[in-house]
Amino acid sequence: MVKQKNKKKILIIGSNSFSANSFINLVLKKDYKVFAISRSKISSTKYLTYNKNNKRFKFFKLDINDDFKKIMLLINKIKPRYIINYASQSMVGESWNSPIDWYRTNSLGLIKLYNHISNLKFTNRLVHISTPEVYGNIRKETKENKNYNPTTPYAASRVTAEHFLDLLATQNKIDYCSVRASNVYGEHQKLYRIIPKTIFSILRKSKLALHGGGQSKRNFIHIDDVSTAIYSVMIKGKKSNCYHISGRDLISIKNLVQKICKKMNYQFKDLIKNSSERKGKDKYYSLSSAKIKKQLNWKQKISLDKGIEKCIDWIKKNKKYYKKKDLIYVHKK
Repeated sequence: MVKQKNKKKILIIGSNSFSANSFINLVLKKDYKVFAISRSKISSTKYLTYNKNNKRFKFFKLDINDDFKKIMLLINKIKPRYIINYASQSMVGESWNSPIDWYRTNSLGLIKLYNHISNLKFTNRLVHISTPEVYGNIRKETKENKNYNPTTPYAASRVTAEHFLDLLATQNKIDYCSVRASNVYGEHQKLYRIIPKTIFSILRKSKLALHGGGQSKRNFIHIDDVSTAIYSVMIKGKKSNCYHISGRDLISIKNLVQKICKKMNYQFKDLIKNSSERKGKDKYYSLSSAKIKKQLNWKQKISLDKGIEKCIDWIKKNKKYYKKKDLIYVHKK
């Protein structure tokens, strides 16, 4: 039996990420008490829009690798009903350059964290934020499964922790659900991601490198739809189940960039420069979200066209605050 005072407590690990930012905004509106953990301090209002001064929000600058004992002491002190883990080394192409960093966090760090969570003496539910990268290059619409075929160090590092969660679940040691969202986008996303990078490049009239000619295909889903889906999984998801969160439209990166150009009255040929494909990049992702729609009554509310228009408006309003360096990912160990 969950104590009433703990029902509205959520611990969010990796709270300063783009996706976590949206989820924090959502649950604060629902009157949850949020305890947030990130290895980075809260330093930017450009990307982090949640109200850090909300009386129901508390932030702790902690690293799951370097501050593990402090994190476990915090968890035991606050006794959250829900633990949502967004923390990971997340860039795919860059994982080839220093794979040990990816394995340290995504594999060893998460295994250690999940093992300790499984031994907690109070009731809690873990939501593990996964990735479709674990499937590798899938050629058709794919339902939730464990046919892992990672093709990058990033993807392989993510599989390890998922295998461990499954092992814990077979021993009935943990109450967890996992989610895999297709390509997530939206306002306040870092500018090195394809949709904001395209918009910003058009506004600056600079060239955009189109890796592999933009032939790879993806589903795109707005972050607000992802957050409502994760909330549904947190509350109603079936124990040990994985849920896909996916947009309706499958589109090539080239066609996506062309769509943005059309909306901004810019010539595609003036924007792009072709570039070689990234090492190990999967050509095709198409996730079926039929399960979450049927079981949890979730549905996509923001179309790709509407979502792109929201991103264009956001970047136009805030263009002066961004710098060229924001277009480039900088790895942090």
